[in-house]
Amino acid sequence: MPYRKDNTTDAPEADEARGNGGIMDNDFIPLNDLVYAPLHALALSGHRLRAQIVEAVKSMGTSKQNGQEETIHLNNINIAYDQLRPEAEDGYSVDSLQVQVPLLSIVPVANLTVEKAQIEFSTEIKAVNNEETGETRIDARICAPSQRESDFLPKVSYKLQVASIPATEGILRLIDALSANQVAKKLDSRPVAVSGDLGSDEQKKTLSEVKKLKAKISRLTTLHQKISDMMAEQERLHQISKDAFEADTYEFDKDKYLMAQSNIINRIMEYQERIMNMEIRYGLEKDYE
Repeated sequence: MPYRKDNTTDAPEADEARGNGGIMDNDFIPLNDLVYAPLHALALSGHRLRAQIVEAVKSMGTSKQNGQEETIHLNNINIAYDQLRPEAEDGYSVDSLQVQVPLLSIVPVANLTVEKAQIEFSTEIKAVNNEETGETRIDARICAPSQRESDFLPKVSYKLQVASIPATEGILRLIDALSANQVAKKLDSRPVAVSGDLGSDEQKKTLSEVKKLKAKISRLTTLHQKISDMMAEQERLHQISKDAFEADTYEFDKDKYLMAQSNIINRIMEYQERIMNMEIRYGLEKDYE
């Protein structure tokens, strides 16, 4: 057993650790790699945090493959609410509306990042000669700042300050676009009686029929005007063509369009009469109550 200068002996484990072929020598790595390792770990953690944001957005939708491109169709949540609306005439109606809201526009996306990192560690270093190239490199290993005789394990202290930063401009613009394009769908509409209470089912049915008839009248009126505009344009083009090429002038069937306009007017008159009959009935017999 080897002796120290103070005539004390080393334990076999300590002697093996100091030997060139000791197992502890395997803990030494190039100093450049040792210093770079924690920086690489921080960069990798930042990359993983960014990937989590992408996965969070994907989790709020359904992935569909369009050729070689992946498209995320965002999931929606249906929200219904009541809205008081003044009528064109006197009175009010309560409309039940429904809107589809993408989850991404209401669910916050946490954006974590390593804002500041403080890394503290101590190392042991040694010079290693390469007999083939004649070069010398520095190897190192992490060790505890203060070593106890009974404790040979290295101690490393990491201090990370993690903070949540605001969402990126791209996420904010996407949320703004989703929020600005919401279209409310009407589920139901009920009139408000003179007393302030909601109208009866009969009033609701009558109001619905009146609105449908008025919508039909509006569409028919638009169609009548389109036919008038078309005939005026056709007559103008017909005169131009006749002045230039009298023999080859196209003759359009004006009577057909006049007949269509006549049918439209008759239909409008019929709908207006039905609307007035319903309004008279409620105005005189039901007194809008």
